[in-house]
Amino acid sequence: MDTLLLIEIIAASVSVIIALVAGFIELRLNPKSWLNRLFALFFISTAMAFFIYAIYHSIYSTDFYVDQAIIIPLLITAQFLWSLPVIFLVMTVFILEKYKKIALNYKHIGAMVALLIIMSIGYFIWVPTLNWESYHQVNHIIDTDTRSFLAIFVNLFRIVLFFYVLFKYSMISRKVEESTKKRIKWFFAGNTVIVVGILINVIGGIFGGALMGAIGETLIEVLALLLLDIGIFLIVKGFLI
Repeated sequence: MDTLLLIEIIAASVSVIIALVAGFIELRLNPKSWLNRLFALFFISTAMAFFIYAIYHSIYSTDFYVDQAIIIPLLITAQFLWSLPVIFLVMTVFILEKYKKIALNYKHIGAMVALLIIMSIGYFIWVPTLNWESYHQVNHIIDTDTRSFLAIFVNLFRIVLFFYVLFKYSMISRKVEESTKKRIKWFFAGNTVIVVGILINVIGGIFGGALMGAIGETLIEVLALLLLDIGIFLIVKGFLI
């Protein structure tokens, strides 16, 4: 197995552990609170996405077509799971602004399901493929090709939702006590780092292969994974204040 690919798998596996620990910490703080439950789901769904990501990057054989039949469904599953965290974050805004009974009604949940479908359906219409050249000529590096417009659309959609959450939290922070404001500052910092990680991943996925080849794209993906880990750590630090 290629060294860079191994580093990528290790980075994703570490991300799984970090996100699961973060979800466990968040749930333990107040397991009866729907706000804490949603933040726990944010971390757990992130961990699941990293887990699937690590699995399909670990697949190694000489049969390209069989591997594509396994890797691509796993990739689509990971993309679906990466859209879930931001959905749970938006729902935390509903909880804070409208309280549980209103926030968890059919109207709000239906809207979130619709957003999730919008972010996911493109992967079933324009199905990603496994890069033949990288797979056969660059030590079987798992390099998948997703339509550029689809990757840009989905990730920008996620980023817009992240900014919506940040904006709402900035409004909410004006009405809370000082200790809560400190938590929100860490939340801001963590989500900002996560957004930067997403942007780097998008840029790497679109231009990394063309400019630096599969190896350069893999390095960019590892950097994006590290930034996502740092973002999760900052968010958890805020909760522990």
